[in-house]
Amino acid sequence: MNRALIALVSSTAISSVGAAMTLVAVPWFVLATTGSGAQTGMVAAAEAVGLLLSVALAGPLVDRYGGRRMSVLADLFTAAAVAAIPLVHSTIGLSLPVLLVLSLAIGAGRSPARTAKQVLLPATGVRIERGASAQEAVQRLGDLLGAPAGGVLIAVLSPPPVLLLDAATLVLAAALVGFFVPRGQPSSRRGSGYLQELRESVVALRRDRLLLAVCLMCAATNALGIGLFTVLLPAYGTLVWHDSTLVGLVIAGSGAGGVLGSLLFGWLGRRWRRWPTYTLCFLLCGPPAFVLIAADLPPAVLVAAIALTAMANGPLNPLLAAVKFDRVRPELRGRVFGAISSVALAAMPLGNLLAGVLMDLAGLTAASLALGGAYLLITLCPLLFRVWRQLDAPPLVELSPR
Repeated sequence: MNRALIALVSSTAISSVGAAMTLVAVPWFVLATTGSGAQTGMVAAAEAVGLLLSVALAGPLVDRYGGRRMSVLADLFTAAAVAAIPLVHSTIGLSLPVLLVLSLAIGAGRSPARTAKQVLLPATGVRIERGASAQEAVQRLGDLLGAPAGGVLIAVLSPPPVLLLDAATLVLAAALVGFFVPRGQPSSRRGSGYLQELRESVVALRRDRLLLAVCLMCAATNALGIGLFTVLLPAYGTLVWHDSTLVGLVIAGSGAGGVLGSLLFGWLGRRWRRWPTYTLCFLLCGPPAFVLIAADLPPAVLVAAIALTAMANGPLNPLLAAVKFDRVRPELRGRVFGAISSVALAAMPLGNLLAGVLMDLAGLTAASLALGGAYLLITLCPLLFRVWRQLDAPPLVELSPR
């Protein structure tokens, strides 16, 4: 593994850990300093809004200023917003409007940094599947370990020092990319305005039937999956299992399985055809999870089975990353990749709402099986429509090296 890839993957891992710690530390800080659940919820919502806005709108900036520059600037911007919370609080005092603005800024910095790091993958000189698998694995691992690490550190140090530590991790992530990762594709500085560049991403996505199909399928499956893990699973923990620990273990098992699957794909994935791999992985990681949770299995069996099915989820993002690099011109990658992410995330709130409504109307088990059945129908699409065979088509864009 070369120095550039080590730096890029390390930066991804460090920023992921820092982001997960911040997700715990900021609400904890607000609750500890104000005692208000309403303000805590408002702050969490502001960060989510910032993230969603940046996913949709930051892509042209990555293309215009280059992946390396945007990765560094986005991480430093987020670090400044995170560090400002305890610093402003301890000096002049932190009002709720200022806290909401800082939380919005924290969320807004996350997506450009992740998009820019993905765009930089070809600059490391490795196969996209292998590099994307390494990025996906460390990002999942950072998300998995960052939250409990943040909880432990808060208990030992209190929230303000943890927020400063989070900011320091983001500065380190920026330095790794800035000093050790090549610039990659030159930035696209054209005379067209920002809105025109944003429109170009929509046009490019609409013209590529395969990428559009990928977006719609990911949006639907993400919505159903989030409904399972954020609504139905906690309901099972409360109403059926009477054990919140088991809910955490199921989520941890799912995360661990995804990390292992990403690593396995990075090791062996170059030998696998994309269309069968994509189809099989979606069928194995999605519908079985709904059935397993609804089956009320013994805890050890449930956690092990969820982890096993989640292994099939690990190859999906690296595989799709390779497809995107094959089909999107370098000067459009930041905005098209951002557009794909925004479409994939757009329906997630609807998934939460749908899961809650079904649970109230039909009961917990029926809701789980209904959502699992819908997931199964969606994942059969690659078997039914020929557009998905283009996953194995020759690259439309030259990329080095492959």
